[in-house]
Amino acid sequence: MSSSSRDKDHINGRGHVPGGTDGFDLLLKNDRGAAFAARQVVLAGDGLVPAAVRDDVLLLVTELVANAWRHARMGADRRLRVELRRRSGLLRMAVIDGGTGFIPDPERSRGDEPGGWGLLLVDRIATRWGVAPTTSGTRVWFELSFDD
Repeated sequence: MSSSSRDKDHINGRGHVPGGTDGFDLLLKNDRGAAFAARQVVLAGDGLVPAAVRDDVLLLVTELVANAWRHARMGADRRLRVELRRRSGLLRMAVIDGGTGFIPDPERSRGDEPGGWGLLLVDRIATRWGVAPTTSGTRVWFELSFDD
């Protein structure tokens, strides 16, 4: 299966953001392929993500989508939402899930064990980040500053 057909299997919808802010919203199937699909959309963003922060954005969105898929305890019929907004010198991404929420602990270290590094990476790389409850789940977001 080609990556473009695989992406279409995972992406439910995508649209341009009105109101003067560049960005996109997309809905992803809540499954193992969600993080890959999110990365593909970011890469296909036609220059929306500045080259100076592209690698960091790809890493952090992958971590947040993977965390939502692993920890949100939502059924496969539910969707993960990814939002990207860009304005002068600032890029903001959010991953919204329908889970029950959590208390973030980016300092929790697992030594040499695999996994558990997502929020530590977000904490170290992002300019700012946070977690907020929504009416139907949890929003985890990060911001990265860049030079225009």
